[in-house]
Amino acid sequence: MIFKQLLTGGGLAALLGLAALSTTSCKKDFIDLSDPTRQVSTEGYTDSLSIVTGVTAAYASLQDIYGKSGTNRGLWVFSEVPSDNSYTVVSGERLNEFDTFSLISDNPRLQSQWLYTYQAIARCNIILGRAGAIKLTDATRNRFYGEVRFIRALAYFNAVRTWGDVPLVTTEITSIADAYSFGRQPAAAVYAQIEDDLNFAEANLPVTQTAANLGRATKGAAQGLLGKVLLTEKKYDLAAAKLKQVIDAKTYDLQAAYASIFLTANEMNNEILFAVRYTKGGLGVGSGFTNFFLTSPLTAAVAATVNGGVGTGQQFNTVDADLVAAFTASGPTDVRAAASYGGTAVPYYTKKYNDVPTTAFDSENDWIVLRYADVLLLYAEAVNEQSGPNALALDAVNRVIRRARGLPVATASATVDLPASTTATALRTRLETERRLELNFEGHRWFDLVRTGRAIAVMNAYFTQAAATTRIDAHNLLFPLPLQEIQTNPALTQNTGY
Repeated sequence: MIFKQLLTGGGLAALLGLAALSTTSCKKDFIDLSDPTRQVSTEGYTDSLSIVTGVTAAYASLQDIYGKSGTNRGLWVFSEVPSDNSYTVVSGERLNEFDTFSLISDNPRLQSQWLYTYQAIARCNIILGRAGAIKLTDATRNRFYGEVRFIRALAYFNAVRTWGDVPLVTTEITSIADAYSFGRQPAAAVYAQIEDDLNFAEANLPVTQTAANLGRATKGAAQGLLGKVLLTEKKYDLAAAKLKQVIDAKTYDLQAAYASIFLTANEMNNEILFAVRYTKGGLGVGSGFTNFFLTSPLTAAVAATVNGGVGTGQQFNTVDADLVAAFTASGPTDVRAAASYGGTAVPYYTKKYNDVPTTAFDSENDWIVLRYADVLLLYAEAVNEQSGPNALALDAVNRVIRRARGLPVATASATVDLPASTTATALRTRLETERRLELNFEGHRWFDLVRTGRAIAVMNAYFTQAAATTRIDAHNLLFPLPLQEIQTNPALTQNTGY
């Protein structure tokens, strides 16, 4: 049985983390989110099965962070829509505020992202606080701890990149009074906790997960995410060393064909370090990305190959003509273009989430959080920013480039490889382009631009070219905290400019 067993979970107070986590197991692929204002029950954590259920509920919470119909649109609202990859046709849901940098703090997308982020953290904290009293072997207990600390680190990494300084909650909250005591902590403190969580996860998670556990966090996932965190902190030497551990382990590899990465028949392939898993079938745990991202209307011929005509496209996250132009500039031999977007004119649509849903918003597509091509490009960036290009860094990029041209990844190519004479400046520019094309619509572009200090220049040039009046400055690099949180918790303050 593939790991998509999302069992009964619990909720989170809209403020910070009051959670009720039921441990009554139920059918495969079912999540029951309870009243988010209900406090934690002291019952239920009496044996190993209840801990297993609680850990699985923590995984389930990632669906709400990354996107699920009926709960939250997803992290892509923050990571793709504000970028030059994407735009939204929809204004009724106020997604356009992310597109045009006209955000107001009462935007419901801010509130739902905050809510489900802290729900995930709360579920992790419950396990960390209670599993110590359960009779388990040390290895089993530490593996469970490693899994939820990986999930907590991922949730905080997304939060700190989205809002900057955020409340740092590492223990179970059991009263409303306690919840009100948490103000914002400096981003540096949040990153320190993320590093600590991932170091623990790396030391206690297995190298691989198979059969019923396929999809759970692994040692390589923890190493890869930690490498990305360290790079974001500009700890280039540590990032390069950690990412090289992933490369040297040879647990992961590039898929021979770029398009195969995203096929629902090829989920959790050997390029994927970690993905948020979904299952269609009317069980309440399908993904909405197919319908979220499709344009409307589609021709019958296109619908037949994209979503089988099931449900309409919502045009929430639409391929921008600027991304298409970037693929055009990459040349006709770049095979990623045909696998990345469809349509012959505006509006284009992403092809990375094609699936025939059971019903609208009930597709099979997982959300890939981290894959090997990302690791290779991150490693090259870390090396380049530390000391300039070397042979290993150039080889990492060249492997990605070769596959993009339909060539064997392990065989040097005089026609497409970056030469040994490549300068640090040239490699920096090339990495920006390759990351955009390779990882388009996977939730990286906006955060990449912010990490590299390029967001303001790139986006203002994009707006100028499009003859748009929008311009951004430093305050736009973070998003506003939700108004409801500011009004509810006097310990919270708003980001500058909102």
